[in-house]
Amino acid sequence: MKILTVLLPLLIFHCSQIQWRPASLAVERGWSETGKNIVQTEVIYEEKDAWNPLNGTTHKKNYRTKFRIYEISGPGNDSGDPPIYSYEVGSWTLPGSVYFHSATNRLFWIQGTNDEYGGSIRFPAVWSPKGFHSFEPKNFQKENQTIFQFVPSPDGGKAAIILGKLKSDLEIESPMLIIADVNGQSSSYDRSYFEFPLAKWEETPEFRIRWSENSNLLYVRVQDQVFKTNEKSKKLEEAKEFPVCFYPASSFGPVGISPGGRGGDSDIARDMEPPPFKRYKDKPLVKSLNQTKDCSQ
Repeated sequence: MKILTVLLPLLIFHCSQIQWRPASLAVERGWSETGKNIVQTEVIYEEKDAWNPLNGTTHKKNYRTKFRIYEISGPGNDSGDPPIYSYEVGSWTLPGSVYFHSATNRLFWIQGTNDEYGGSIRFPAVWSPKGFHSFEPKNFQKENQTIFQFVPSPDGGKAAIILGKLKSDLEIESPMLIIADVNGQSSSYDRSYFEFPLAKWEETPEFRIRWSENSNLLYVRVQDQVFKTNEKSKKLEEAKEFPVCFYPASSFGPVGISPGGRGGDSDIARDMEPPPFKRYKDKPLVKSLNQTKDCSQ
């Protein structure tokens, strides 16, 4: 009887550990192009411990993502007011992929389709509280392609996308650059996107895309070469000169992990990171990759 008395609480504790329970990832934050809005992204899921503690991880399912968009009342201040827009999708979103554009009221992100967080089955998505029906990734993304980059232009009207087939050794086969129209101005008879095959692509600093300040050009770095393109040329041309910065890739976007705080599901105050995109300029133009630098600081 004494043994049962001792073991029963341990058994109850162990059973509670293998029950599904709510969990979430750290809240991410991103600035809009005006600096007047921020978007907070919170990935929520259910988890339970594995039977074998040596697994070192938990089982996870039922991913959801909550977007909350806030107005900033002053420079560097979060008023703590409720979000002006909230939106939820029924899966995870890729870290660092969420953008909100104030002028067009468009939210951009890369979304998964199953419970394999960060897995290769994912697609680009766009939403607007004002209504949005013009962006259809099935027009250009094939079933066996993984999306690696999804970067909207500074004016919010276009998006640059890198697609490819992800092999078992994580090499990217048949990489493709897509420039897609997200304005919804193309008719059903027009092609609302342009595609450009790339010789190679890796998710490393030697491979970058970068919009021009006025959204007219896209610069593409492929190792030690830089190309440029737009809708008019419909081809990749070698760039004789290019902006000194290839990061950030657009005039707005994610700034990384946000500390938990007011504006999400917590009431704890937090510091506000300043927008790093106000210094987004094309000039000075340079002619050598040795002259490029990270301009997020």
